[in-house]
Amino acid sequence: MKPVETGDGDDAMFLRKAAGDRHPLEIVRPYVFPDPVAPLVAARRMRARIDIETIHRNFDTLASDSDVVLVEGAGGLLVPYTESHSCATLFRELDLDVIVVAANKLGVVNHARLTVECAQAHGLRIRAVVLNTISNDRSDPSQRTNEALLKELLVSIPVVKFPQTSTPRDFLQLAALARDLSTSTLRRS
Repeated sequence: MKPVETGDGDDAMFLRKAAGDRHPLEIVRPYVFPDPVAPLVAARRMRARIDIETIHRNFDTLASDSDVVLVEGAGGLLVPYTESHSCATLFRELDLDVIVVAANKLGVVNHARLTVECAQAHGLRIRAVVLNTISNDRSDPSQRTNEALLKELLVSIPVVKFPQTSTPRDFLQLAALARDLSTSTLRRS
């Protein structure tokens, strides 16, 4: 599920296809706005309002006949959907666990730690931090050191490094890469 999609992307369609989901796209992605800005700003520009209860109902519809519902946030935990609801607020209301996905590059240690602290401050459970390798830039030594440092600093949270792929929209390849990783710690206990 992608509660709010902004910009010209097709994330929700990709997520739906990858999951083999048969629900209408309007359930998987209840709100879509053309401007690539924060959901609250995108809605305001269209003179629209994001109704959090609609997102709750759509989530319940998806959860009623699914083993797992992955919900992709939009731009980070504190990005506002409405004046009173951020991604973190919604995730807490839906009682979701969080997997932090961050680009494996210089600055990710700060980014990941801030996101983990924010999630914990909002009462969210962190399942893992996934370092997404977005390039094989051998001149960036942080790509080789980020994982070990985050494992050291986030002792109780699994840190997983996801490899770079030349075909990021090939969900069969992505699934194969994910299976190759030790991801059993991501399962709900």
